[in-house]
Amino acid sequence: MKRSAYTRSPPFSTIRHMDKNRLHTLIQKYIDQTATPAEQEELNNWYRQHNEEAEWKYLSAEAEEQAGKEILQHLNRHIGQTAQPPVRRMRLYAGLAAACIVAVAITAWWLTSTDARHINRPVADLNITTSAQTEENKFVVLPDSSTVILRPGSHIVYHDTHKTRELTLEGEAYFDIRHRAAQPFVIHAGKVQTTVMGTTFNIKAYSSDSVTVSVISGSVKVSDAQNHTAVLHSRQEAVYDITTNLRKQEQPLAEGTIAWTKADMQFQDMPYAQLAERLSRRYDVTISFKNPALEKCPITGRFSGTETLREVLDILSQTMGTTYTMQDRQVELDGSGCF
Repeated sequence: MKRSAYTRSPPFSTIRHMDKNRLHTLIQKYIDQTATPAEQEELNNWYRQHNEEAEWKYLSAEAEEQAGKEILQHLNRHIGQTAQPPVRRMRLYAGLAAACIVAVAITAWWLTSTDARHINRPVADLNITTSAQTEENKFVVLPDSSTVILRPGSHIVYHDTHKTRELTLEGEAYFDIRHRAAQPFVIHAGKVQTTVMGTTFNIKAYSSDSVTVSVISGSVKVSDAQNHTAVLHSRQEAVYDITTNLRKQEQPLAEGTIAWTKADMQFQDMPYAQLAERLSRRYDVTISFKNPALEKCPITGRFSGTETLREVLDILSQTMGTTYTMQDRQVELDGSGCF
């Protein structure tokens, strides 16, 4: 990480007892390249103060190697196709790799601290219910950066046990799971358990006696209460029914399996203000207009439904010739109005 020659480090006691959720947030923002200079320096200060501490002996060569693999996967996903000067790419890689190593070290430090007995307890990080009366799906970003699209009337509870990521689903959801080799993702839906390392898939579980798992890409392992198992690959599906138990479907996945994810993201001549309200509910943000003249501008668009809010706003800005700013969960749109 880059050190600042002009900012003094805060006292060690302040850094050492920094809230672990704050540390996780800083690391993820550093990796995603969204950290402000102040946030980067805050993480740098923690890194510097712990660099000589005894806890760092737990950062093994294997841990460093794993951190390198994880950051390489991150680069391939997010900037692998972006043309950048070689020197800049190398510097970016080095910075991100350092952030990953810090993350591994932080984990080791927590697990060896006197509070480790509390850390190993499962914690409900998210508990989200969507109203069956709403028209919009709910786009959810999990603490591990995986994304979930919840159909109206659905409910999820997410836990991170440090050994596994656990999620319970009632209803229907589309998942895009971030790969973590050492921490599988397990979804409990009715009497079916789905284990996945990193892939996209759909689960329908409106009843505990009837569950359908449909894989869009990658692969998952599905099992039921009677220990019947099925390994699914891209475009495959498994259906559980209490009378027939778990069975793997041989025919290719139906094209309309995840059509519901985009049902609320297709619009024709919709006023920008109405679309903003829809996006606010879908992405759980507040959207306002700096120029009120934009509110009545008609917009026509079709999205797949799996895009992030930033991706949607980028496309809308290009289409409408507008700009936006985003801070925390506040979005402000600006522009000259309708052409």
